[in-house]
Amino acid sequence: MTTSANQSTAGTTALPLPEGVWNIDPERSEIGFAVKSMGLITVRGVFRKYGGSLKVRGNDAAVELAIEAASLDTRNKRRDKHLRSSDFFDAERQPRIVFTATAATPRDTGVTVIGDLVIGSTRIPLEIPVKVEHAAGGAVRLEGETTVPRAATGLGWNWLGMVGRDARLHARLTLER
Repeated sequence: MTTSANQSTAGTTALPLPEGVWNIDPERSEIGFAVKSMGLITVRGVFRKYGGSLKVRGNDAAVELAIEAASLDTRNKRRDKHLRSSDFFDAERQPRIVFTATAATPRDTGVTVIGDLVIGSTRIPLEIPVKVEHAAGGAVRLEGETTVPRAATGLGWNWLGMVGRDARLHARLTLER
């Protein structure tokens, strides 16, 4: 998939990303989520295993991020087991969650990335504002978050309304050439 930079409201046309192939450094990155539980507490979790790359050439970029569903960690083994089950992620039969970008538009502090998140057989279109920072040693840091209606994800289990309507997704990725 190739993305093209379009004219932004600030008049910027170039992607604020150096050309090249960039890979995620999992030691300095995090992909996670937060969901209200029973309206009282926020359950936060991260995925421990994922990979992906960003390929930039001029104003075009190709992005794919693959997350291992079974690697989720909320610091509660019983809850994690339930989240990996067929009630939620069905990690045994649908082991990967994949985000693929379809467009990127420059904006003042980074880019707006448009793409599809695929969880099982469900495809969710997303538009994510992503902050771009140039880090030490030539690395690039991307930070983005968005809210997704949980029902749109196909993760419909909700006994007695225990799980909130929306999930907040975040990615803090450090990429290196």
